[in-house]
Amino acid sequence: MFSSRKAIFSSLFNNVYFECYSRPAQHADLEEYLKKTKAGTNLAAFHLNKIFSDGSWNFSKTWGIPAQDQIQTLADEIREDLKFVYNLSPVVNAEERLLKAMVKTIKNIEIVSVCLSFIMPERYCIMAPPPEHMIGFRRTSDKVKTLKRYFAQMRGLGEHYGLGAFEIEKALWTIHQLKYRIPDYDPSLTEELWSDYKTDPNILRLRVKNLLDEIWGENISDDLKANILKEKDPEVALILAMRYFEQSLWVSLSKTVDSSKLNEIKTSTKKGNILIKLLEAANADPNLMKKAQKVWRKRNNAMHGIHYYKEPSVSTSDVVDAIELNKLINMRR
Repeated sequence: MFSSRKAIFSSLFNNVYFECYSRPAQHADLEEYLKKTKAGTNLAAFHLNKIFSDGSWNFSKTWGIPAQDQIQTLADEIREDLKFVYNLSPVVNAEERLLKAMVKTIKNIEIVSVCLSFIMPERYCIMAPPPEHMIGFRRTSDKVKTLKRYFAQMRGLGEHYGLGAFEIEKALWTIHQLKYRIPDYDPSLTEELWSDYKTDPNILRLRVKNLLDEIWGENISDDLKANILKEKDPEVALILAMRYFEQSLWVSLSKTVDSSKLNEIKTSTKKGNILIKLLEAANADPNLMKKAQKVWRKRNNAMHGIHYYKEPSVSTSDVVDAIELNKLINMRR
């Protein structure tokens, strides 16, 4: 998407920026100045003051900036670690120390991101609600971890298109502003860009990851995942629910059956009918076996994309039936 549309983060970005703020964006001028004066490898207080001066970007006075003595101290403190990161040096925890020092002095993570964006646009970008919204990014209470995760995601996204972090962030900001802030600027262009954005597989994957990271975390069962997904994608939900059902059967059996019997069942899995063997070993009553076989057949259809003529495709009620099976198994444990 972005590789063939470089105007999104260059000329179009500049035009949209002017429409939004009634002033030209001079980001390239500031980046060039900082590069020319070697801010990345020999940072000095005047570099930070140049960024804070509001001459090249839309600095918000409400954010506030550190006092001059703090700026000098900060420049001295982060100079070496900034140089390490700038040169991609393998020095351990250089970026971690850099971000911690900047957050401690500057406080506001948006301003931290601004400083780094202009000094190292390949690695860093401005953190702001529009691009965050475009990738479904969620902040946490830990400012340093939030910054690291945001930068890493933007870098990773940019790598798919051969772009730096700041370029990809500008592109996303531009599309967001066209869609929500100035929809009458060029409706046909906005519709085209928005359609490309909505169907871009790399962006979709990142948005889904961020959403699921927030909802699921790391310790969520397949049973709960199935409950969450049953309306949106019942086939995937059914597969997850029946995987949980089978795992629950194995756990239940491990408490009542000796290891030789378990190994016998595991060996027989290659011959198919694993569910029947598990239920028989668990002494499941006929009613439970009948229900489980019915749902398992639906699970197989979903797994292999098979929809028989006389048998309807997977529905939400099938997922509910699978979840009920899991409740029955858990009651036995």
